[in-house]
Amino acid sequence: MPFDTTAAAPAPALPVQFIDIKITPLPGDAYALEIGATFLDEENLEFVGQDLVSERVATLDHVLALIAKNLNSAPAASRQQGSGA
Repeated sequence: MPFDTTAAAPAPALPVQFIDIKITPLPGDAYALEIGATFLDEENLEFVGQDLVSERVATLDHVLALIAKNLNSAPAASRQQGSGA
């Protein structure tokens, strides 16, 4: 059975509706950081969740740097289904 192996056009970026930021203190003075974004797909009338960051970091300075870096790039993030909203 033949398959179409041509590359599909990238999905258009969707507007960000919500940003979720979770910072959890861990033993040993470390932190877990999770950032997720929720987009509204108006064509399919559904919310699409995307995980942007899930990392362990050593300091709050690293946490803030990752938040700043990822919030600046969130609207341009490609559409991927993650942990839906």
